[in-house]
Amino acid sequence: MYNYDFKENNETTILEKENSIIEIDGNDYNLSVLITNKNILFFKNVNIGNVLNTRGMYMPPEYLLEFKIPKDQIKLKIENNNSIIKYLDSEIVIYNLDLKDFM
Repeated sequence: MYNYDFKENNETTILEKENSIIEIDGNDYNLSVLITNKNILFFKNVNIGNVLNTRGMYMPPEYLLEFKIPKDQIKLKIENNNSIIKYLDSEIVIYNLDLKDFM
């Protein structure tokens, strides 16, 4: 479950890619990426590594918003099927995802 109010923000999801490898300023992360009509949203599953998952219970994914990027404020470049986003002073690489069709 994504902890984000899509209705309040009048957003519709265009693409969802779970377990994406993201590089932000040289640091690697495993995040879920959602592309909406307005933003690129990055979520972290807070139940990964939950001790209850290792004790025979199942904790369903719960995604908390890490950060969002307004689509109209990015510079996008595609290299080898990887999306390279320049936003503010950061460089964000989403590996194995070509965003040009979703922008």
